[in-house]
Amino acid sequence: MVVQHSRTGQDVDVKVQPNYPLLCGVSNNWKEVDDLTNLNPLHEAAVLECLRSRCKSDRYCTKAGITLVAINPFKEIAGLYDIDTVHQYRNRNAKEQAPHIFCAAEKAFSAMSSGVGFVNQSIIVSGESGAGKTWTARCLMKYLASVAVPYNPGHFEPSPADCIERRILQSNPLLEAFGNAATSRNQNSSRFGKYIQLQFDRGTHIVGASIQTYLLEKTRVVHQAEKECNFHVFYQLLHGATTEEQTRWGLTKGSLSPDLVLFDFLQSAERRQDETSLDLASTRNAMCNVGISDEQQQQIFQILSGILHLGNIRFYSDDDLDPCDIDDSDSDCAHSLQFASQLLGLDSKSLVQSVIFRQITASHSTKRKSVFMRPSTAKEASNRRDCIAKLIYARLFDWLVSSINRTTCAGKWYSFIGLLDIYGFESFYSNSLEQLCINYANEKLQQHFVTHFLRAEQEEYQTEGIPWSFCSFTDNRPCLDAIEGKISVFTLMNEECNLNRQSNPVNFSQQVLEVVKTKYISKPHRSHQQATFIVQHYAEPVVYDATGLIEKNKDHTPQDLVELLLGSKNDFVKQLVQIETSNSQMVQKKNKTHKPAAKTVVKKFKHSLDSLMSTLNQTIPHYIRCIKPNTTSQPDVLDSQYIVSQLRACGVLETIQISAAGFPTKIGYTEFWQRYRMLLCNLSDDDVRSGGSKSLCADIIQSVFGDEGKENHVTQALYGNNKIFLPDGQVWCIVYILYCLCFVLTSSSLCLVMKAKRTM
Repeated sequence: MVVQHSRTGQDVDVKVQPNYPLLCGVSNNWKEVDDLTNLNPLHEAAVLECLRSRCKSDRYCTKAGITLVAINPFKEIAGLYDIDTVHQYRNRNAKEQAPHIFCAAEKAFSAMSSGVGFVNQSIIVSGESGAGKTWTARCLMKYLASVAVPYNPGHFEPSPADCIERRILQSNPLLEAFGNAATSRNQNSSRFGKYIQLQFDRGTHIVGASIQTYLLEKTRVVHQAEKECNFHVFYQLLHGATTEEQTRWGLTKGSLSPDLVLFDFLQSAERRQDETSLDLASTRNAMCNVGISDEQQQQIFQILSGILHLGNIRFYSDDDLDPCDIDDSDSDCAHSLQFASQLLGLDSKSLVQSVIFRQITASHSTKRKSVFMRPSTAKEASNRRDCIAKLIYARLFDWLVSSINRTTCAGKWYSFIGLLDIYGFESFYSNSLEQLCINYANEKLQQHFVTHFLRAEQEEYQTEGIPWSFCSFTDNRPCLDAIEGKISVFTLMNEECNLNRQSNPVNFSQQVLEVVKTKYISKPHRSHQQATFIVQHYAEPVVYDATGLIEKNKDHTPQDLVELLLGSKNDFVKQLVQIETSNSQMVQKKNKTHKPAAKTVVKKFKHSLDSLMSTLNQTIPHYIRCIKPNTTSQPDVLDSQYIVSQLRACGVLETIQISAAGFPTKIGYTEFWQRYRMLLCNLSDDDVRSGGSKSLCADIIQSVFGDEGKENHVTQALYGNNKIFLPDGQVWCIVYILYCLCFVLTSSSLCLVMKAKRTM
């Protein structure tokens, strides 16, 4: 440490003795700091330097108070998640182990096993696309399934627990195949959220699991943005099916041509040539392990092929507003029309007529109705075709989740550990309903995190007998009110859907700006188009495009298209659509007296999210924040600005700032005494042997600061039952004075030695 000599005025470098206890955060010891809240000083630069140093030494997990920060290394690290590492963290104190995602899993399992307080646990894994959420959730499931107490009184081989474990773990690759896709940011991006409950009995034997999914991005089936791909399973099917299957499902151009058909729904097929038969074999194996028969698998792949063929049914018209028809001269269109009809069990003429004509029902009275057909434009026909594809795929995905739950969910259980793998905050050049719902979910989770964090801080202060009244924090409740409140973006969207009229995006965006009067809704810069509005999220402001927003929120499938599918000769297709139809009929029976309000996307999503938050509030949460170190997914590259933006977005930096705003340094009396007892003079032997006490530590603070804090109205140190709480910067004053004292004593000793030599 550099100090100024009192007589010469020159800078002198003072070195700490090797045996002196170092504070966390000293520049040559960054990689040893395993909790960011222990950094002294506590600021962004220190956090970045600490994370960078730890990553260089292959330490990619760091604690930040109650949160675990996990940086994606983008490379294989030997032994990081193997069974030996599982055993290393099993039944060990988390404070004694290096930070690891297994620490969070072990902490949750131990808390559940103890049966104290809330028995049920939740591990919330968050982060942006490509940060490693899916891999982290997969490893957490593997750890919890491995450490659960084995139970096999009948000595079966394999044991019931092994069968359940295999089914639970095999549900991951199956859901990833049907729910994940390659995006511009991530080659395996989850396009849905999921909450997995691992169920245990009183003896902590794992007895089952259930999966709840949220907001599948089904629009991806029919449209992908530039440099984006469709769901993995389509490419696995296209490149991995056998030659006989490819011919049977019309994936090749003909029996004499081995060339694959170019499908309009797979605009980026050339980017996914790495999907081989091995990937499809893995998906098929996962299906077998969760109880899906070979016959059902063939039906699933047949329907997926039919969906691909639907995308190649193309329409043309002389003018944009003229009635359309299919192009008979297009050989690919004719080929796909034949196979789409055949694979989905539909009559080709009925399929074409249902798409190029719209059925309109006019009600004259309660008893009289007129039904007539109106020709569709090419754009309208394409939208109706896409409705069929999205409906079938969404129902197929729901059927898969239900099938997994039927074979893995226990009839009875005592407790559970939930794993929440939710999409991260998103902000693109063009943001629509998907981004609004995703960012709304992140707002809800951020509110839950801040509330729980402050509660944990309060408990520590109350345990130590310290009053909690000094700290303020950013409450995102006003932003949530602007999104979901009584007068909010969601209510305006739902009202617009109920009006049953053509929506004007410019008028709607203007209505949002005029009606939702809050600083969290604002008008964008002139460089953006008129049909936009800004929501000031806790992470960053996001510009939302109102074009198509209301239509997406309606998520309406015309009844005549549903009836078309209900008349399918394919029993599996009919079964999938009947799920949707039966749900609609139940709603209609409950609302006989009046027409029920439209069940919009945001209504359904808000309801499911409220249910999730209710579940989380009844569990003990554990937080893992996954961080993507750079935008190019390269190993050993840390982009400081990019990392900081993520830490701010997920609330980690605010967590640290809340700690810094109060008393970021909390040191036990014994440790404080051992470090700084040299600052007290005339110590008695009893004082030295005492090992430190509250009064002696108070004497050290008094000897350093005196009454300076009171005179300048500076926050003083507080004394808890077992710890001393120091305000930000105070510990460095103590260290500075201690170093100066060491320098003076060292200089005095040197003078005495030199004087003794001269007298000899």
